[in-house]
Amino acid sequence: MRSKPSILKTFKLFFLYYAIAIVILIGILLVFVLTNDFGSRGTISIVLDMLSRLIKYPLAYVILLIPYLLYRLIKSLINDYKRRQLYGFCKGLFLKVILPIIIIWGGVLSINWYRQAENYNYDWDYSVENKSAAIRNLYLKDKKQRGIHFFGRSKDSISFEILKTNNIEWLTLVPFLSQEYHDKPELNTGFRSNDSTPRHQRWRRLINKANSYGFKIMFKPHIWLNNRSNGIWRSNIKMKSQEDWNAWFNEYSACILDYASLAEELNIALFCIGTELHTPAIEQPEQWQDLIKKIRGVYSGKLTYGANWDSELQDIPFWDALDYIGVQAYFPIATGNNPTLSELELGWRKHLKTLETLHKTYKKPILFTELGYKSTIDAGLKPWEWNTVGNRFYKRISKRTQALCYEAFFNTVWQQDWLEGVHLWEWQSRNHNGDGNNNAFTIQHKPALNVVAKGFGEVLK
Repeated sequence: MRSKPSILKTFKLFFLYYAIAIVILIGILLVFVLTNDFGSRGTISIVLDMLSRLIKYPLAYVILLIPYLLYRLIKSLINDYKRRQLYGFCKGLFLKVILPIIIIWGGVLSINWYRQAENYNYDWDYSVENKSAAIRNLYLKDKKQRGIHFFGRSKDSISFEILKTNNIEWLTLVPFLSQEYHDKPELNTGFRSNDSTPRHQRWRRLINKANSYGFKIMFKPHIWLNNRSNGIWRSNIKMKSQEDWNAWFNEYSACILDYASLAEELNIALFCIGTELHTPAIEQPEQWQDLIKKIRGVYSGKLTYGANWDSELQDIPFWDALDYIGVQAYFPIATGNNPTLSELELGWRKHLKTLETLHKTYKKPILFTELGYKSTIDAGLKPWEWNTVGNRFYKRISKRTQALCYEAFFNTVWQQDWLEGVHLWEWQSRNHNGDGNNNAFTIQHKPALNVVAKGFGEVLK
C-alpha cells in the first residue's frame, strides 16, 4: 500500500506537469496569433479567447494528459524491471501495454463490423465515364452546371483526373473568412495586405491546373465563425448597433471585393457573394445592394448567393440583382431510416413547387450552390447535419442510402428546366487512399460517385 507522502508527491508531480503543459500551450497559441493577422483585436485577448474555447472541450484535457501518461507508463515498466528483472518487465508490458491494445483493437474491429454491416451490392457502370483527356463540356449542350466543392491542391492530378472521368465540369473553390464572434464586426483581413500572399498564389496555381482540364470555377467565400457556442452559426451573425453593422460590412465588403477582383483576373465564371448569411441579408438589404453594385464594378462574370433551403430562400431581398437564385439544397427528403428510392423521389417532389414558384417570381434560374448527403441510414432526414466526432466513430455506414439520395435528385430535380445546375458537397484530396468506409459527405470510393457520373453524363434535351 502506498504511503500518504507518496500519493501527495504523485499529485504534486501531476499538477506540476499540467501547469507546464498549459504554459507551453499558451506559448504555442501566442506564436500562432503573432504570426497571423486577426484584425484589430489585441493579441492577449485573442489568446484568452482561444484558451476559453479549449477549456470547453474534454478532449483537450485528454490530449494534454497523453505525455504525462506515457511518462508514468515508462516509469512503471522501469520499476517492474527493477523489482523482478526481465520477468517483471515482460509481465508489466503485457498487462499494461499489450493487453489494453488487444482489447482496444478488438473493440474497434467490433464497432467497425457493426458500422459496415450493410449488405449493398452495387453494380458499377463504367460505360458512363469520360475517358477523354479533358472534360466533355456538356454545359454547352444543356446549360447545366455539374459541379463539386473541391478542397485540394494544384499538384493533386489524381483528383482532377477522377473528377473529369466522372463527368464533373465545375469546381467550387471556398475561401474562408475568419470571424471570432457573431456579434462583433472583426474579420481576419490580413490576407489582403498584398497581391502576392501565399493564399492568392495558391488560388492562382489551383485555377491554372483546373483550366488545363477545362473545368469552370465558382468562387464561393464562406465565413468561418470560430465561436459557435449555443448553436450559433454564420446565419445568426447580428451586430449590436448600426455602427457595428457598418463596420462589419466594411470588413466583409473589403474581403469579397478582393476575391471578386481575383476572380476577374483569373477569368472565373461564377462568383458567390455570400453563403448562409440570413440575418445580415434581411437586416441590411441596402448594404447588400451596394455591395453587389461594387462587385459588378470589378467583376464581369455571373453572380449568385447561397441561401439556406428553409425560410431564407423567401427572405432574401436582393435576388433580382443577381444572375442565379442560389440554394443550399439540404431539403429533408425522407421520413425515416433506410428509405427506398420512390420514397426519396416523393420527398423531392414536395419541394419542387416551392422552387418553381421562386423561379417564376424572380424570373431567374435556380442554382443549387450546395447539395450533399452523408453515407448514413438517416442521410435523407436532416441532410444539413454534420457528423459529430462520436457519429464518425460508431454511427452505421449506409452507402446505399447516400447513393439513392443522389439518384432521387437526378430522377426529379435535375430534370427541371429552371435548374441551372448543382455544386455537390464535397471532394477532399486527402481521401485518395481511403476505402469509402466512412459516413462523411464525400462520395469518394463510394457508389454515389458512379451515380453522380451517370446523372452528370446524361445530356438533357
